[in-house]
This record gives sequence, structure tokens and C-alpha cells, in this order.
Amino acid sequence: MNRRSAIFALLTAGLAWGTTGIYVRVLGLRGFSSFELLGLRLLVVFMILIPILLLLHLRQSAQVLPLTMTQRKTALTISFLMLFYYLGAIVAIQHLPLVMAVLLFGSSPLIAWALNLILEKRLPVGKELTQSLGVLLGMTGLVGLALSQHPGSGAPENAIPIIGYLGGITAAVVTVVNAQILRRSGEQAPSSLSISMLTALLGTLLAPLLFIDSVDLFAKIHESWGALLGFGALATLIPGFAIAHAGSRLPATATSTVTIQLQVWTIILGWIILNETLSGVQVAAALVVMLGTGFCLVYPEPHDTEPL
Repeated sequence: MNRRSAIFALLTAGLAWGTTGIYVRVLGLRGFSSFELLGLRLLVVFMILIPILLLLHLRQSAQVLPLTMTQRKTALTISFLMLFYYLGAIVAIQHLPLVMAVLLFGSSPLIAWALNLILEKRLPVGKELTQSLGVLLGMTGLVGLALSQHPGSGAPENAIPIIGYLGGITAAVVTVVNAQILRRSGEQAPSSLSISMLTALLGTLLAPLLFIDSVDLFAKIHESWGALLGFGALATLIPGFAIAHAGSRLPATATSTVTIQLQVWTIILGWIILNETLSGVQVAAALVVMLGTGFCLVYPEPHDTEPL
């Protein structure tokens, strides 16, 4: 039963996370800037988490136990970096074709695998060769997507592609860095709930600074409160809880496949809701990226290799 619920949670996380691109595109067309979407997204998360934390506190749950000084520093670092992840993902979606944006920031396993080899100053051996093939396939697919042109899958008007690429790469790199920080923390890592709350708090505190030049913000919020609520709850909070639930019950390699799910679900939702289509070349390139990411997740990372 636990395994079934974990698998269901993993699928839910992929689908819910896959709605991010839809919300960003829809809200962007209504005049919201990248910084406004970042602040409002995290403000919604903050407002939802407050009663949850109060309830857990009343029940004396271990999730709300005070953090040690080391855990606080780790949580603060990760939460601060998460702001760049969210902003980078939003910017990528606003300035690139949807499939390209999601494949960029959703392909962090490719970056992680290559970075591990570089940091350890070694070549892949044994089963790692399969994952190296995955990196090559993934990068080849991304290059193919970047070079392909198709009118049915385009960026919004006034988009600046270079900004989108920088945003997508930033989001992917932040994902890798945070994963490394948590891995080094081991059992002393702060809870995902603590990180989520601190991230939302930082975003909420920064919101007034980000909105200082905004025009008619409250009018836009009034007209789009339902979409903003979905953006914060469905595309942000629910995936976080679902992944945490699945991660405690499934192997890390299984949980990591949410990255591939994100790509698949976003393409499907973009086709259904935004009428985006892909050319044959783009379909092939997207499949190559997903296949490459899958190869990177086939085997767990080795733990017995010491850096040189």
C-alpha cells in the first residue's frame, strides 16, 4: 500500500509540476512580470503553509522541531538558491518555446552527472558508461531543439531567447547545487517543510521590493486570483509534498524520474491548452533528451569512488 501511494504521489508530482508552464504563460499574457510571478507564487505558498505548520505544531510533529544552527544555515542557503531556481524557470518559460524551456531546467540530471565526473577528475567506468551515453544523448537533443524552428511551438511576443536560455540553465544548475548540499548534509539535512517555508518567507519579504515599479498590480491580482492560487498551490506546493512523500518510500533513482515526467506532462498540457505543436525534428530531439535523462537515472550513483 505504501508503494502504491508513493507511485501515485510521484505521478501527481510530475503532473502538478508540469502545469507550471501553463500558469506562467497565461499569467504572463495578463501582464505579470517575472518578478511579480515569483513573489506572488511564494506568497501563496506562504499563506497555505502557515495553517499547516500551526496544525503540526499543535500535534507536536517532528516536522516542526527547532533546527540546529547548522541546519538553519543549510536551509537558508538552499532557500535563497531556490529563489533563483523559481525565477530562472519563470524567465525561461517567458522567453523560450515551452518545450525548450522545460527541457532546459528539467534536465538537471545531465548537468549533475557531467559535473560529478569533472569534480572527481576521472573518466566513467563500468555501468557509468551507460549514464555517459545519456549525457551525450541529452545534450545532443537540447542542441537539436535549440537549432530547430517551428511556428507552432514558439516563444511569446517580445521574448528575448538569450535571457530564456540563461534562466533555464540557472534553474538547472541551482537544482544540482542544492542536491549536492543536501547530499553532503546527510541525516543532518533540514526537513523539506522547513526549506519550503523559509523559501516562501524569503519570497514574501522580497515581494515589496520586486513590485516597486509595478503598475495596476492589485487590479491584475483581482482579475487572476484563481490562476495565482493554482500557480502557488498546484504547481508549487503540491509537487513539493508529493515528491517528499514518494522520496521517503521509493529509491532515489525512481524519485528522480519526476524530471522526465515534468517534460512529458508539459508537452502534453502545452498541446492541449496552449495549442502548441512540435515538428518531427523537435519531437525526435525531445525524445532524445528524455531518453538521455532516463539513462542518467538507470543506475544509482556510485558511492565507492573517491575524488582524486
